[in-house]
Amino acid sequence: MQEAACKGTIVSELRARDAKSPPYWQYPKARRRRRIKNHFLVDSRVFRHLCAPGREPVLAAFRESLAHHGFASADGSLPRLKLSPLGLLAVLGVDPPRFEPILLPPDTVKSGEYLTAMTLVIKLAEPKFRDTLELQSDALRDRAEALRATLATVRPDALDLYDLCVSEIAAREGFRDPIIRQLAFDYLFRYSFPDHLREEVFQFFCASLFAAGESVAGLSKMRAVKVLWDRAYPRLLKTNLASRAELQALDREMKLRTRKDFLGRESIHHAVLGYETEPGFNPVMAFAPEAEEKIRARCIAYKSALRVFLDQITPSDLAKISYKIEDWKPGSVAPCLEDGSFLPPVTTGDLPVYTAEKKSLPLDRAAADALLGAIGVEEEAEAVLEPED
Repeated sequence: MQEAACKGTIVSELRARDAKSPPYWQYPKARRRRRIKNHFLVDSRVFRHLCAPGREPVLAAFRESLAHHGFASADGSLPRLKLSPLGLLAVLGVDPPRFEPILLPPDTVKSGEYLTAMTLVIKLAEPKFRDTLELQSDALRDRAEALRATLATVRPDALDLYDLCVSEIAAREGFRDPIIRQLAFDYLFRYSFPDHLREEVFQFFCASLFAAGESVAGLSKMRAVKVLWDRAYPRLLKTNLASRAELQALDREMKLRTRKDFLGRESIHHAVLGYETEPGFNPVMAFAPEAEEKIRARCIAYKSALRVFLDQITPSDLAKISYKIEDWKPGSVAPCLEDGSFLPPVTTGDLPVYTAEKKSLPLDRAAADALLGAIGVEEEAEAVLEPED
């Protein structure tokens, strides 16, 4: 039986001889069109620089650049700029609390019980963050209002930017929930699991790049990408001997050590893959304080680490998650200058990718199952890959 492609799906060419049209069940299901929404993400360091006392010319230059690049609204107002949940926490000047390490019962860390162990860590960690006094809704709102009151005195020109990124968010009911969830998941990413569980746990973390929404912060996803880069770097050097200097430069940009280092890379993560919401990924226009060369290097390193990781997944497993990969929406990062203006954005989708020789062995089966299970892939890929009604 021959197959014919029709509007992105496969339908049979088999028809009844006397039928004027094929039966209804042979028509391809129409995929619902999803409205793509651009997200404008401001690095918390850029935001603080724009709102700092005595920096009126800086914000004015930023507004001019927005208009020059076509990002300002028709009436000249700011686009829908936003901070990430942990970027908002940084702007409010709240440091995540530290507490004693969580100890897991022996029966939860048996071989193969990684999901049980991870679930318990989250269940025990989230209440600790939720009960912290500095992270209570009223406390966060009080800090937001106090900062606004100060800004109204020393920088009234920045109030529209502040209200857009901070006041409007703090006024929403349940606004701290994403902050608490992301802090809890970041604790999970940093948790020291027993050696026999770590690989399966890490594959679960890698799955957050495919399907996690706002539950996992860009900061935490960068922790996973950092490990992917460290694993890929030796193979990249071996495969790309003529590009050794370029790869060493990329490696220097991936020397992430502190929480602030990872927080500063959130814009890179979102600009490469997109910002995930309920319907799917949306492209991001990010504003970062780094030079264009650094932004390019960080994006190339991110993409290369991810490419090497995907290349070691078996074709059959990769096919099961292809619908997620195809939904990624590369965006751009604008290099912001000290004077407030920014250069033409770096388009991440156009940047090159370094590849390495594929490993002869695929992922360990248990690790691969952990990755697929975390993404939500069932045993039968056909059920997942069917177009939406």
